[in-house]
Order: sequence, then C-alpha cells, then structure tokens
Amino acid sequence: MLKTKSLVLSMLFSLGLSATANATIITFDDLPATESDAIAAGYHGLNWGDEFWTSVAYIHKDTLPGTGFETGVVSGNYAAFNNFATTSTITGDIFNFNGTYLTAAWNNGLNVEVSGFLNNVLLFTQTVIVNTTSAQWFDFNYNGINKLSFRSWGGSPTIPGEGGEHFVMDNFTINESAKVPESSPLALLLIGLTAIAFGRRTKTH
Repeated sequence: MLKTKSLVLSMLFSLGLSATANATIITFDDLPATESDAIAAGYHGLNWGDEFWTSVAYIHKDTLPGTGFETGVVSGNYAAFNNFATTSTITGDIFNFNGTYLTAAWNNGLNVEVSGFLNNVLLFTQTVIVNTTSAQWFDFNYNGINKLSFRSWGGSPTIPGEGGEHFVMDNFTINESAKVPESSPLALLLIGLTAIAFGRRTKTH
C-alpha cells in the first residue's frame, strides 16, 4: 500500500511539474531581420498594441550603439521597446506573465509601471526603476491575465541633447498553463484509480 501511495504521489508531482514547466521565452530574435520595426499582431499568439500608438516594436542592438537599445539586448541581436515612448499594451488569451529583462533606452532612473489586467479589470501593478547601463531581470508572476500595459516616465538623459522615456525589453517570459490545464483530467483519473485500488486492498485485509 505504501508503495502504491508513493507511486501515485510521484506521478502527480510529475504532472504538476509538466503543468508549470511550459514557459515560453520570447527573445524577439525570430522576427524578420531589420534595424527596427513594429511587432505584428499574432506574434507568439499575442497582440502587441491595441492600436498604432500603443504598439510594441523591436530593434537591432547595433542600430543605436552606446544607448540602452544596445545594452538591453540579452540574447541574440534583437529586443523589444515601447514604440513612440507611450504606454504600450500586450493582449491575448489568458496567460501568466512570469517576468522579463528591462532596460532604460535613454534615461537613467526611468520608471516603468507594469500592470496586468483580466478583461480590463486591474489585478496586478508594480513599478520598477531601470538604467541604461545593463538589463535587469524582474519577476512579476502575474497569473491569469489577458492584458499587460507598460507605462514609463522620468529619469535623466545620459546623452546631452538626447532623451526619451523608451524602455527596452528582452526575454519576455510567459506561461500558458492557466489557459489549458492539460494535466488535470489525467490527474483526476489517477486519483480515481488510486481510490479503487485502496478500496480493494481494504476489503481483502
């Protein structure tokens, strides 16, 4: 009986891991090669901006050397940024937003407010401060949302005569386990079979 319990617990634990291990890391390096362009709707199943002025774009690290557009690239050659330095939105089906690397493009001490919504109801919000010198990873763990907004402001320009409230984002990580809990039916089946097995053992002892 103890062996049966251990086996079932082990199987259920494995199922739990499989449900949470399907994180998708979006590096923006599989987009068409260019210096800079807006990210098209549907990329990795998401809409990158509700409208033109809230769009998210991507940029090659060599386009503006010596700025956060270069230092903000963590992997490969590309990273995303808030087009037009306005509040940018990312929408889709229900997902979990695990976290991302953020960097200021021009202004040290840039504030970036990251908010998560479900059907336009605010569930999460957090403001972080970033600089141009290096990319910083931030855990957000916004679970069960279908909209993100990124609003940036403030900071001090690092290059005289140049500036802007753009931020750079790379290795944007989401988890779609909230959308499709594939392991749940199998887990319930295992629990049912275990109950039957325990019942039979009880009757025979």
